Amino acid sequence: MLYPGGKHTIAVVTLTSGEQVKGPLAHADDFVIALRDASGWYRSFSRDQVKVELQDPLAAHRELLGKLSQADVHNLFAYLETLK
Repeated sequence: MLYPGGKHTIAVVTLTSGEQVKGPLAHADDFVIALRDASGWYRSFSRDQVKVELQDPLAAHRELLGKLSQADVHNLFAYLETLK
């Protein structure tokens, strides 16, 4: 529950030609963005030569996790345990 799996960040890379490449994010740093395209190919791009949009379905979840104290997490699990 704290670190759900299965949902991947999707990268949408727009090339200077206007072509868009979209797929699950494989690597990202300050210089390179890489993804797997629809056909399964690993593609990487220099960040200073493309426009990058990241679609993270768990962004709000990750933000909230940083705001919860240990006591909040304990109380949440204790509550969920009572629902059995």
